Amino acid sequence: MSASRTWTISESTTPALRMRFESRTRPNEALRCRGGIAMRRFTRRAYTLIELLIVIAILGISSALLIPRLVDADTFSVQAAVRSMISDITFAQTDALAMQGIRRVQYLRDPNGRLHGYAILAPSDQSTYDDGFDPQTAEYLDHESMTGTEGRFIVDFDQDSRFEGVEIESVSFGGRDWVAFDSLGGPLGISGQPLAGGGEVRMRGQSGAYLIRLSGFTGKITVEPIDD
Repeated sequence: MSASRTWTISESTTPALRMRFESRTRPNEALRCRGGIAMRRFTRRAYTLIELLIVIAILGISSALLIPRLVDADTFSVQAAVRSMISDITFAQTDALAMQGIRRVQYLRDPNGRLHGYAILAPSDQSTYDDGFDPQTAEYLDHESMTGTEGRFIVDFDQDSRFEGVEIESVSFGGRDWVAFDSLGGPLGISGQPLAGGGEVRMRGQSGAYLIRLSGFTGKITVEPIDD
């Protein structure tokens, strides 16, 4: 029988032999020798299936929320303008009821007749609510939420970046560009007469158009998309 070999390491042992010895005596800590320098083997941890699913879910939710805003931002502008107008008409109606006075929603035109916004008027002399509109002398309703208008209730699409690209195509309340509400919240025409036929406003953005309808007598407001 051959005698077993005993390996020993001395200071004179070369690096290559030292590496060979250590790889034999410690197989679980395999070392690589490259250019005489020992490098310990290590493993890299991969992603688990659960982690991948979480990342995919987050990306999917982010895409659903962000991409529509990037691709079709105009849709949000025109819808915001429609909601704002409906909300403000309703506010004029309820304020007339609460304050037991007349409130008038007046649509604004530039010198060329183009519609570009609206205002709410609160005439102190209710017998003059149906007089002609003069932007310089009109009695605007004051409201603390208004900025850039000295507190006057004026919404100008040309000045508000939220409504960029949105146009008011037409307004007709019995052939007029305004509608008033009496102390009961009912829509008025001229001379204190109820607005029997109601009225409508057409608004348009690059992505589509909407029709806002105001019912006569009741003052109910509805909105619907319309084709080009």
